[in-house]
Amino acid sequence: MSDPAAGRRAPHIELTDFAVSLERGGGRMPLQPVVQGLRARLSPAGLAALMQSVIDEAGRRAPVGLALKDIRVGPNGIDLLVRVEKSIFRSDLATRLALSAPGGNVLRVSLTELDMPAWIPLDLLLDEAVKRGGGALRRDPGDRRALLLDPAALLARFGVPGRFAPGEWDVATSDAGIELGFREFAPGA
Repeated sequence: MSDPAAGRRAPHIELTDFAVSLERGGGRMPLQPVVQGLRARLSPAGLAALMQSVIDEAGRRAPVGLALKDIRVGPNGIDLLVRVEKSIFRSDLATRLALSAPGGNVLRVSLTELDMPAWIPLDLLLDEAVKRGGGALRRDPGDRRALLLDPAALLARFGVPGRFAPGEWDVATSDAGIELGFREFAPGA
């Protein structure tokens, strides 16, 4: 007898500890889901697929050509190597994306250990990301190499119905990928 899980592909995203309540909605949605908690893990393969699509999209819109060369995730963050091309000039951009959740209400993506040619306009690239983020992204006023991301706003921008209860986010990276968590504030907190 064969094992039914033998041919199954490993998931890119795993959701656990998913807690949702339902509130009265309006219009086309008589009930509105309210997320009270969740834990999501994005595997290294899922992260590679996500980053490939982000780099491809950025490459279509940027004044330079971009190609993902390598990506690795570990306890210190996401190591990213991108080929940047402008006309006859080619160079590699290497950085570590350090993820954190300052205060629990946003996620911070900091570009650390940045190794890039001087002709690449980092501020312009980050400003363009904010512009295209539809309100879910903003520059970190305390770190010119960081973006602040509102996960609830990003999910709403992607059309995920419902809302998140008042709560806090946490994020960590490891060899197993990125783990993102949300939990509603305890009553009276």
